[in-house]
Amino acid sequence: MTVSVKPIRSPADYEQALREIETLMAAQPGSPEEDRLEVLAALVAAYEAKQGVAASADPISVLQFALRAQGKGQKDVAATLGSRSRASEVLSRKRHLSADMVEKLSRAFAIPAHLLAVPYEVATGRLRRIIGGGAVATVVVLGLMGAGTGLLFWHYGQDLPEVASLATYQPPSLVRRDDKGRLLEHRSFVPLTEIPPHVVKAFLVAEDQDFYDHGGVSTRAILRASLQNIASLGINPAGGSTISQQVAKNVLLPGQPRSLERKIKEVILARRIEANLTKDRILEIYLNQIYFGGSAYGIAAASQAYFGKAPHDLTLAEAAYLAALPKAPNHYRLDMAENRDRAKDRRDWVLARMADDGLITPTAAHLAAGEPLVISN
Repeated sequence: MTVSVKPIRSPADYEQALREIETLMAAQPGSPEEDRLEVLAALVAAYEAKQGVAASADPISVLQFALRAQGKGQKDVAATLGSRSRASEVLSRKRHLSADMVEKLSRAFAIPAHLLAVPYEVATGRLRRIIGGGAVATVVVLGLMGAGTGLLFWHYGQDLPEVASLATYQPPSLVRRDDKGRLLEHRSFVPLTEIPPHVVKAFLVAEDQDFYDHGGVSTRAILRASLQNIASLGINPAGGSTISQQVAKNVLLPGQPRSLERKIKEVILARRIEANLTKDRILEIYLNQIYFGGSAYGIAAASQAYFGKAPHDLTLAEAAYLAALPKAPNHYRLDMAENRDRAKDRRDWVLARMADDGLITPTAAHLAAGEPLVISN
């Protein structure tokens, strides 16, 4: 389906787009209205990036995004506030949030209280900016939730690499050294069937919790990242990329600089990858391609580099640590002493997420978190 949206070329077009976005905020998932909302969000983000538009986060918009990210709605707000009419009035902007409401909503939906306490106009019919100018990329990512629709996606969808080649693609196995014999790059392919379930689960929790449920782009992951970036004011921004998007970026778009254009291409290619490959095949490519820091590329090389063993011998704690690396390899590498504390914190976060999702027991997570995190000699 194609969504026809007028390009944003002037302040008047921009204001009109903001008004329309607000009317579309209640669109049902998968509906034409949501498709239009997503394309408009991408166009607004691109216009704001050029114009340097910046404004405060609107508390009601923040609340709405948090609800969508957590799969919740007005009835959950009503339960939190103890009143259906109060919830309706808040979400329709007919009343301000009191200090008591801010505290309850913040606690119930894990929203930083200061975001809900920002003053805002009641029933003005105008959507405020969701994110300040320092975090425009988050809105761009948000606007890509319905990738494959609209003129932007048609334009950037031309002349992209063919995804059919991935059906037979196998990340290379190689060892590359410099002229002094120092290891520069190590890759070793291992089939998904030889990677134990607890290792796979750790990566899914850390990198793409909804991998087996989405079609290449995860709306919930994007919304979670958007909310996190709003809270952090765009400092150390989180991403919403799925495993399929990362395969598109690393295998089909290697070396391309981060940009709106590349992000759109990633999303389009991720959709095409999902249409041509099985989930297990996508996951196999990802686990064998991803960078783990130092010279290690792929799960086999990383297992050997950090723990001196093959993936099938990894403990739960070791698997959780390796799953923590792709987010920021040089930030969590064990061979760098200054990383030790944050590496353990990140590993323990993965273990806690696994327990929260019911993939391991709380006892298993507690015992694994107690294991020393040391690199193999």
